[in-house]
Amino acid sequence: MSEAILEFNSLSFAYQKGSALVLEEFSMQIGRGGVVAVLGPNGTGKTTMLMLALGWLAPDAGQVKLLGRPLDDYTRRELGQIVSLVPQFEPAFFDFSLLDFALLGRAPYLGSFSMPSAEDYDIARQALTKVGMAEKAARSVMNVSGGEHQLVLLARSLAQQTELLLLDEPTSHLDIKNKSRLLAILRELVAEGKTIIFTTHEPDVAAMIASSVVMVKEGRVLHAGPVAEVMTGANLTEVYDTRIEAGEYASRHVFFWD
Repeated sequence: MSEAILEFNSLSFAYQKGSALVLEEFSMQIGRGGVVAVLGPNGTGKTTMLMLALGWLAPDAGQVKLLGRPLDDYTRRELGQIVSLVPQFEPAFFDFSLLDFALLGRAPYLGSFSMPSAEDYDIARQALTKVGMAEKAARSVMNVSGGEHQLVLLARSLAQQTELLLLDEPTSHLDIKNKSRLLAILRELVAEGKTIIFTTHEPDVAAMIASSVVMVKEGRVLHAGPVAEVMTGANLTEVYDTRIEAGEYASRHVFFWD
């Protein structure tokens, strides 16, 4: 990977003053290109890290940099054209069609009172095609399965046409078929030049798609580097406080635990 696209420099963060730190001295550097898995138990600060990367939260100490610039230097519009998020879950409050929902991804490119152009609609349709949902473009977002909803969230993010794509536990609510489908789409996106960072508590998912992994526990980075070097049984045992063994089967990393 080449120059850093995203940097966390000694971040500390707590949701309330005087409360326990969610992230403490958290440092991580993400190069352009490839897929980075941020792996760790639930409740260890992975989602908070994504919120800080988006500028939705501000660190109590330390600094976040995007493309070498402090995050504070960017406007919300500029950030929306560089980095996008696929949340773990987002309830549908409005009866949008899937096309209109994907079209929301074009918001960073529109003025305050601008209407989407024909090009914006084309981009939204292409995003739905990318995730295999184009044939259902007229269906209500309130009338799709959980797996389909996750794919539509991805389509909205793709419509933003950002270089950096963040995904929060993207496979946690998916069955095997949709999990395989999502991972295949992510591989295609990396081949097209996207940089992808995703959080997960599933070592097998990290090993299937990531080129490098950052292991996090209690708000701190414990290990970081290429999957083959970092995802050892000893490191995973340390992160999860459970004895885990790592091996290979059919050229894939597999993990066993008691």
